[in-house]
Amino acid sequence: MNDRPPDLLTLLSQARRLVSDDRHIWCTAADGFASTITQRRGLLLGGALSPHFLRDAGAMWSDVPWMVRLLRCRVAVCNEAAHESLSEWIPVLEGVAKAGESFLVITDTMASELLRTLAVNALKGTLAVCAAQPARNRYGQLEPGVELLGKPSATAPKQHDRLPMVAEVWLRRSAGVIFPALTDSLSQSSPSPLQDFAIIETGGENHEDQGDRLRFLMRELQQSTNR
Repeated sequence: MNDRPPDLLTLLSQARRLVSDDRHIWCTAADGFASTITQRRGLLLGGALSPHFLRDAGAMWSDVPWMVRLLRCRVAVCNEAAHESLSEWIPVLEGVAKAGESFLVITDTMASELLRTLAVNALKGTLAVCAAQPARNRYGQLEPGVELLGKPSATAPKQHDRLPMVAEVWLRRSAGVIFPALTDSLSQSSPSPLQDFAIIETGGENHEDQGDRLRFLMRELQQSTNR
């Protein structure tokens, strides 16, 4: 593959004209050979708390390098709760796993024992889970919308089915996004906290080429966000 494929550079340039910054640009594998841009509405989050969540998940053609995708995701917004003992979190983790759902913890910091446990479960595939920070602007202020998922909890949740559920969450090192279903309260709130996101659907000549092109896009987005 060309080290800097011109068609992907053109798509990146188009995407940057559609959205406010590169945290709003995401990529996924296309069903066909062509690469295109689509738009979705979502809620901006901060990046994942550990590289162990962002793994190459195998040889599936739809896997996006250095990104995790959570479906039917329960969300816990925390502050002090993320520093409670691991035993306090076991009921909600077991509940999510038994229900076949996924789990996202949003917090600025987290106790090392809990973070390691979540990462190990993600790596083993026993629980689809990620921990992420709330998104902040360049002045350190929280981006709008996370508060609609609930007030930060001072204690670990005990029942998974009392936590809000969103249809889809995508996360990478430097950014995350929640894509709610049209029926979710986030989509129906007024005024809506949702923002525009540009999704680059990447094709390729074959499976390996498609993976290389996805990696190129992820590197470009990661580098630009870190600057």
